[in-house]
Amino acid sequence: MFVKPTLAVAAALGVAHAQTGPGFPIPASQALTVSFGNNTVSPAGELIPRSETVNPPSISTPVWYASSDANAPSNAPGVLLMVDLDVPRNGSRAQLVHWVATNVTRGSGGSSSNGTPLVIPNNPVPYLQPSPPVGDSPHSYNIVVFAQPANFTIPAKYSNLTANRLPFDVSQFVSDTGLGQPLAGSYFQVQNLTGTATATFPPPRSPTPTSTGNGSAPPEFAGSAANLADGAGRALWAGLSTAFVIAVAAVAL
Repeated sequence: MFVKPTLAVAAALGVAHAQTGPGFPIPASQALTVSFGNNTVSPAGELIPRSETVNPPSISTPVWYASSDANAPSNAPGVLLMVDLDVPRNGSRAQLVHWVATNVTRGSGGSSSNGTPLVIPNNPVPYLQPSPPVGDSPHSYNIVVFAQPANFTIPAKYSNLTANRLPFDVSQFVSDTGLGQPLAGSYFQVQNLTGTATATFPPPRSPTPTSTGNGSAPPEFAGSAANLADGAGRALWAGLSTAFVIAVAAVAL
């Protein structure tokens, strides 16, 4: 069977950029490993029982970054976000922020398949367990990790975010905080099947092409592409190169 090179390359690149859920406005090209206890989300988008999400998941990343600041510590910090895309509100679907963590670093250990575990010391917006309404369609919960800019602070407009998590605009938040493109991401789904629906819900959200709310990509942090590397120091773009090789090989099949 022959495959057109253009289609094969597009398919490979699509896989490489499909770590966050359909419709999530900020793409991540590398996959986080997300685990609730002994249950590891696999594949991305797996439907997870709500009862298993009481506590925050453990998260590992295959990539990190080297800070462009010569005075920064070798284990430069990151920022983690978790966002529900599907909260019913006023006849539509809105975003709700479930978690904002700062000064995230890489721990020790890990594996070549799962990456290095993250250490999460600060939670400006503490983890909130997924709680979709009974009878609603599955909600998509996206987790992304960013390089943390030097002297990072959360703007005053978000000072009451823990009490006012809805509605949230992840694209605007990323723009306001200067986070740039994510290092890695993943998503899972949760549906509440504990009873019978007592309300009607808006139609499930229609996935849209991944983009920010204003139609442009978030600003990149300084030296982003050059500084991305995995635990062995290999360039992040190796994954993209592999995708390209796979795509070219498909032509000969």
